[in-house]
Amino acid sequence: MPRPLLLLVFIHKDLSDYKTNELYENHFNWLSEEFETLSGRPFAIIFIPPSDAPTLSDHSYKIDTPEQALHDWYLKVEEQKMTYTYGSYDDHTRKFLLLTRDNLNSSTAGIASPKGYCAISSIRGNQTPAHEAGHMFGATHEDYEVYYNGWWDETIMAPGTGFSALRGDAKRFSDKNRENIRNYLEEYA
Repeated sequence: MPRPLLLLVFIHKDLSDYKTNELYENHFNWLSEEFETLSGRPFAIIFIPPSDAPTLSDHSYKIDTPEQALHDWYLKVEEQKMTYTYGSYDDHTRKFLLLTRDNLNSSTAGIASPKGYCAISSIRGNQTPAHEAGHMFGATHEDYEVYYNGWWDETIMAPGTGFSALRGDAKRFSDKNRENIRNYLEEYA
């Protein structure tokens, strides 16, 4: 049986006034089903409040460049990740996402290590956390699509440059990105 997938969502202290169920409903409630459908594996999302991970939830993400913020997040996760070891998860099946109130800068809502296990995402866009999770599981900007189903909807991996406020959120990966994620899981997990 294929190993299950786990997304650990560390709520940044700047989101302390948000309720976990509100964050889940607005940004993640459909993501587990999407991953389970495309991979045939259980996909769990665990929210970790700032009080349970103070050294991770206070990460300075609005510094220098988004790449530097991601690198610094990676270093913090490396120091702490053994604390968050559950079952048989490894760096290919367990991912660490820092969820923030604000963008990293004026043009970057999130950043992830492609096929890595660390990402940072703001809540400024409904699909941004899923987009960054997609990168960690092998999805790419190049393979996003726009679907017409009574209205034009963008799939999860639409790049910032391709985004249109006039389109809706498809709340799914494109068929090609579903294939990319399955290929990643077959290769690494």
